[in-house]
Amino acid sequence: MTNRASIGDYARQSAVLTLAFAYPLSNYLPNVLGFGREVGENSPGEMQLLVPFEAAFAIWGLIFLGTLLAALVQAMPSRRTMSVHRRTGWWWAAAMALSCCWSIAESFSPDNLRSWTTAFIFTPYVVAICIAMVRYSRETAGADWPERLCSAAIGLYAGWTSVAVFINWERIFTNELGWLTVELTALALLAAALGWVCWNLWRSAGHGFYAFTACWGLAFLAYDRLATEDYSLPIAIASLVGIALIVLAVWGSRKRRVAGA
Repeated sequence: MTNRASIGDYARQSAVLTLAFAYPLSNYLPNVLGFGREVGENSPGEMQLLVPFEAAFAIWGLIFLGTLLAALVQAMPSRRTMSVHRRTGWWWAAAMALSCCWSIAESFSPDNLRSWTTAFIFTPYVVAICIAMVRYSRETAGADWPERLCSAAIGLYAGWTSVAVFINWERIFTNELGWLTVELTALALLAAALGWVCWNLWRSAGHGFYAFTACWGLAFLAYDRLATEDYSLPIAIASLVGIALIVLAVWGSRKRRVAGA
């Protein structure tokens, strides 16, 4: 691949840097405009057993800071033509752009369309950031610390949203479709989330930061199902089993990478 910077390289760097500032700010549009729902606000009577304890969402502060620092790294002239950024940058930018769209839909879409709209935006959003994470993990073995910082930041982002997307789908299956009981729906979606996370861990050779934020969410979910009024022992147990499975997936993926080296 050529080492001469193209218009696309400049555009990619600019898009990633701009969106790294824009996607956290998009959550505050209702506060700025004076109308709309707060992001994550439940509708009256809405019940979601996959929503973890509130303190879990503090991880967004680390994710926002990490992606901003990583965006500054990739914007450096010395990084402009690097293969890893060419292969991941647009996927990363697409995820942050879709995050902005999700926040707008979450805050301003009509009540009867909110769940469907946000779920259909969130799904390609997570696919995009996971593609970036997997590609980064494959190309940064032995890389310098700025590239490891980028990989860590994208991994944190991808790991958290890989679990969060299934919370969005829970709203549809529980409140819109009602095919199963609330608890069975949550268990089925939790199993799907674990399958998605473990598959991405296998593809990324056990990305530690990706695994960390997924386990973070599951740990707070287990606590919430045991310590609050939305008690559910099966979901708490499934969350703890999920953490164990993720740890095993990391171990197995890294062992496979060492064996193949």
